[in-house]
Amino acid sequence: MRSKKKVLLASTGILIFSMGIMSAVYATGNIKKLDAWFGDIKLIKNHQQITLDTQPFIVDGTTYVPVRALSTLFNKDISWDGSTRTITITDRTDPEVETLKQQLEGKNFQISQLEAKIKLLETELSKKDSVDMDDLENDLNNDYGEYEDIQFEISLSGDEDDIQVKIYVDLDDYEDEWDDLTSSKKKDFLQDICDDILDVYPDADIEGYIKDDSSGSKLLSFSTSSSGKVSINSSSTADIDDLEDELDDNYYDYFDDIVLSIELEEDDDDITFYVNINYNTYGDEWDDLSDSQIKTFMAKIYNDIEDEFEDSYIEGYVYDTYNKKNLAKYYKNSSGTVKFTRY
Repeated sequence: MRSKKKVLLASTGILIFSMGIMSAVYATGNIKKLDAWFGDIKLIKNHQQITLDTQPFIVDGTTYVPVRALSTLFNKDISWDGSTRTITITDRTDPEVETLKQQLEGKNFQISQLEAKIKLLETELSKKDSVDMDDLENDLNNDYGEYEDIQFEISLSGDEDDIQVKIYVDLDDYEDEWDDLTSSKKKDFLQDICDDILDVYPDADIEGYIKDDSSGSKLLSFSTSSSGKVSINSSSTADIDDLEDELDDNYYDYFDDIVLSIELEEDDDDITFYVNINYNTYGDEWDDLSDSQIKTFMAKIYNDIEDEFEDSYIEGYVYDTYNKKNLAKYYKNSSGTVKFTRY
């Protein structure tokens, strides 16, 4: 009997102690009695059922799922602070996302470096243009400052798109040498200079002139086409007599077995050239020439005249000085088509 009393007293003490603990816990918050309903509550994520260690339940129509389970499902970190009764949820670091972030930061750094380099190169390029122009001018004077025993001084100005070439010669010292310089040699001289310029500035439009340094007068002006070919514009200063002498020097022995001479006649903007041969002396040699040979020969003369007088209408004849008649004719019609006749 005594032993039953002891057990009863002990049980009563435990209950009182437990109630004391409960009272201490509930004293800091509100107590509410809930009726929970447990059933077969399924949790589906991305079409797959998730198995939970703690079963969800429903209270007053609201489904409760353990926070820790949800944090695992949504890749969150969760912590519990008992002293403040605080649940803390933070994003869990995704290694793949972090890797992508690092790669993005690396790319952004590379972009910033490239942008800095571009600005630096643009600055250097703007300075480089003037430096290259000076260097190119020096190179041209070294390569072409002396040509056919004539001293020239070459000056460049402009930019990479438009370049002006000024070439000076002192005719007080080199007049005879300049007069001996044929149109084709002058053009070759200028073409070589322009080719070197276009090697450095391939998109440049080039124009310029050659000027007599002693008198200040322009001897000729020139420019380049879109393909870089030099065109000489010297009609305002070219002398028809000088051109005649030049052509005669270049072509008097074009055909080895025929001696010929060339004359030019100018009437306003029309120029006619005559290739004079003595058919009585060179008839057999003339007859042995093909039409193609004669046509090519007359085309060369035509082109040399056109280089000097590009706005002129030009036609030419081969003239028999013995029989006083034409042996061939060469010209271009208004559409630029070559017309050749052999009589």
